[in-house]
Amino acid sequence: MGDFVKGAVSESLPDELSRHLKLHRHIDSLTQRSEVFQTSRRRLDPRFRYARSVLVDVFYDHFLACRWDEYSNQPLASFSQTVYCGLQSCYDHLSPGLQQQLPRMIEYDWLTSYQQPNIVQRVLERLEDRINHKLPLAAGFSQLDLWREELECDFQRFMNEAQRVTTVWKQLNRSISLE
Repeated sequence: MGDFVKGAVSESLPDELSRHLKLHRHIDSLTQRSEVFQTSRRRLDPRFRYARSVLVDVFYDHFLACRWDEYSNQPLASFSQTVYCGLQSCYDHLSPGLQQQLPRMIEYDWLTSYQQPNIVQRVLERLEDRINHKLPLAAGFSQLDLWREELECDFQRFMNEAQRVTTVWKQLNRSISLE
């Protein structure tokens, strides 16, 4: 959802939705200042320039889906259904872009599908289309195979950092359950 909501978080959002959105943004901001994330960016071919951040973000989503059981007691399929139900329950508060995408997100189970490399490639192709081919995202898919082992090690280090940051954030912002 964080990718579909721009600007300040509206006061009109339900509390739980608002907290999830703020946490999503907090984790996104961690990627910008995380040395581990920056190491992953630097591993990728320099010809991808600004696309490297987007590529690493999508690759990390793939690794999270693949390694979900290491980070949560709730199965990914169950978590995904909880997320989809939560989004449906606050449909009127969602951005028009997310309202439009939500039926496809649910039908094709986007969160779980990130486990499949062919879906990662398709995601990059669609993202590139959405930004009118300003960044070579689709061609960047090749970097996943080229650097998979190193990127996955980086991802595990990043997740350790993200879990610490998330724990502190939850303590400071009325603890919420993401499971």
